[in-house]
Amino acid sequence: MAKRVSLRAWVPLSCALFLGACMMPPPASEKATDAARECNVAARFGRIDIAAGLAASGARDGFIRRRAMWGGDIRVVDVELGGLSMPDSSHAVFQVDYAWMRTDEDTLRSTRVAQNWSSTKGGWALDSEKRVAGDVGLFGEHVDVLRPAHHDTQFATKVIRED
Repeated sequence: MAKRVSLRAWVPLSCALFLGACMMPPPASEKATDAARECNVAARFGRIDIAAGLAASGARDGFIRRRAMWGGDIRVVDVELGGLSMPDSSHAVFQVDYAWMRTDEDTLRSTRVAQNWSSTKGGWALDSEKRVAGDVGLFGEHVDVLRPAHHDTQFATKVIRED
């Protein structure tokens, strides 16, 4: 006696087989975005070791040097990928927005950085970056910080007594 398979069993099975075969690998833009996000978020939270691993070998020392003050004199508050342009499928340019502040101030600053990424056999790697807009000082550039002169707010004290 042969078992008869109902139509209700065939429909989900056939859908699972056909839809599973149609899945496409992620596009280059998605892979590049994932790499850029991982690099910038890791650097923002002080994981320079992870972030530097996503930089190209020739750009790694400069990448680490530009972030030497992060977590010390500079606190990165937020990082956002602001835009992506891909001239071809193996190169990407990201616009990255940083919100940051100096630890001895209470002024929130913002800087936009253009990062150039390229596809490698192992994934995507950061080739170069430069500040394109916003405040100077995020990457440790020398900035003359003008601070107001400190004024004593108390009245001068006079001692009146006779000895």
